[in-house]
Order: sequence, then structure tokens, then C-alpha cells
Amino acid sequence: MRRLERHELFNTLPGFDDPLEMLLGCHRRIERQLDTLKKLRAHVAAKGVDAEASLAAQSVLRYFMKAAGSHHEDEEHDVFPLLEQRIDDPGEKQRFVQFRASLEADHRKLESAWARLKRPLEGIAEGLTRQLPETDVAAFTQAYAHHIVAEEHALTEFFNRWLGDADREALGRSMAARRATPRA
Repeated sequence: MRRLERHELFNTLPGFDDPLEMLLGCHRRIERQLDTLKKLRAHVAAKGVDAEASLAAQSVLRYFMKAAGSHHEDEEHDVFPLLEQRIDDPGEKQRFVQFRASLEADHRKLESAWARLKRPLEGIAEGLTRQLPETDVAAFTQAYAHHIVAEEHALTEFFNRWLGDADREALGRSMAARRATPRA
């Protein structure tokens, strides 16, 4: 399995010219935001809402309201349909269809868990006294951690086996266009 590596000279992350590495890079950024969320929960429980907590909440909100949503859209609207078209082996196609259904169910579960965290995070971001329930933070972070592990291995395998250079270029263009469009 390919892993995200920073380009040594410029310390940059992969771009849209390598959509698989871009997706994997999103996972690394999600993991960093999940770590911030866990630290924020502990910080608020110990010290209350202060300027540092507000900034952390703003960062988490910004990421999960925009970038994480674009990541799921990349998969559901571009990557998954394209893979389903390209896989011509019946057994592999059935395995992919089950994999896709599982990941899309994960996305709905993650959206539900996020909905429970969004309002308290918005309050903290505004400097209001709010608590982040430990059970909600744990449910969200654990669901994402499980999702990332499940997704990376199989998605990398399907991607490398069934998508050619032209497919990768088209995916990269679509992913870039999605991020260029303002979101509500």
C-alpha cells in the first residue's frame, strides 16, 4: 500500500495530479483534526473555554464543514462510480459494491456523529461556555479511525488495479473543481 509522503525538498503534499495520494493525504489531515478535537475536549474540561479553545474549535469546524465534506463527495460522486464502471471482473465488482456500500454507510454514520459535535464546537468557537461530551468525541474519532483503516487498504488496491492514467487525470480535475466551487 502506498503511503502519503511529503516531498522532501519543498515539504509539500500531493496535488490533484495524483488523486489517490490526495485522498490519502486528506486522511492524514483528518487524523490531525481528530487529534485536535480530542485535545480540545480535554482542554475545555480542564480549563474551560478560552482563546486557545476558540481557535482550536474554529479550526476543527472549518476542516470538517468544508474539506472533509469535499473528500466524501470525491469518493461518492467520482471515485466510487468510476471504479464501479471500470471493474469488469464479476467477483471483484461484487466485492467492490459491498465495499462501497460499507463506506457510504460509514459516511452517513460520520455525518450523524458530526451533527452532535457541531453545535457545541460553534459555541466554543464563539467563546461561549460549552462542553464537548466525551462519548460524542470518542464516537466520532473512533468511527473515523475505523473508516480510514478500512478505506485505505481496499481503495488503494481497487484504484491501482482498475484506474488508468486518463481516469486519474479526470478524477484530479473533478476534485480540483469541487474545491474551487464555493460551498454554502
